[in-house]
This record gives sequence, C-alpha cells and structure tokens, in this order.
Amino acid sequence: MKKFQFHLGKLLSYKDQNLENEMMILGGLTRQLSEEMDKQLDLEDQLEKSRKNYERDMAASITATACQVYLHYMSFLKEQIQIVEKRIDEITEKIDVQIEVVKNLKLETRSLEIVKENRYDEYKKEIVKENEKQMEEFITTSKIMNEEP
Repeated sequence: MKKFQFHLGKLLSYKDQNLENEMMILGGLTRQLSEEMDKQLDLEDQLEKSRKNYERDMAASITATACQVYLHYMSFLKEQIQIVEKRIDEITEKIDVQIEVVKNLKLETRSLEIVKENRYDEYKKEIVKENEKQMEEFITTSKIMNEEP
C-alpha cells in the first residue's frame, strides 16, 4: 500500500507558518499596549504626587515662581497622559485588526486540517478494505489448495 500523502500539505504548512507570524505580531502589539498602559499609570501617579506636593506647598506659602513650575509640570504631565492615551487607542485598534487576521487564518488552517483528517480517514478505510481483500484471497487460495487431492 502506498504511503499517505496530503497534497495540500505545503499549503497547510504555509498557513501554519503565516498564522505563527501573525500571532507573534499580535503578541508584540499586546506587549506595546501593556508598556503604554504602564506609562500611563506612571504618569498619572506622578501627576497625583505633584498635585499633592503643590497643595502641601500652597498651604505652606510658596513663591509665585514655584507655583508656576508646579502648574507647568502638571500641565506637561496631562499632555503626556493624553499622548499616551492616544497611543493606547491606536494600539488597541491595531490589536482588533490583528485579532481578525489571526481568526481568519485560524479558520483557514483549521479547514485544511479537517480536509487532511478526512483524507487520512479515507486512506485508513482503503487500507482496511485492501487488507480484507488480501485476507479473503489468502483464505480462498488456502481452501483451494487444501481441497485439491
């Protein structure tokens, strides 16, 4: 009996490799999102500390220059937070697009795997039929040889 061959094997291999590459891209985007969210939390923490220090120093009578420094710094932090939030939104959109790409590739790959499984099942059935046929021929030949005087 001939060896099982799946003629779409190269295509399946290509789709698997493509899926793996797209999953790596998705992982990279997820890592970027995590980093940006960490930056956002850090900036918000800095802003909160600066606000508390400003309020504390205002109660202790600070100079107008120090007051302006605090206000400019807090304004700068707010701008940085907005920039990071915009990047987070952009990365989230990219992740959504990438998830769709991965889902489609998974569907394509799974479809090819199902075809391969079905073809392999057919191959196994053919082997069983061929083995049964060979057994019948062997039994028939044995009976004929045993019956002859």
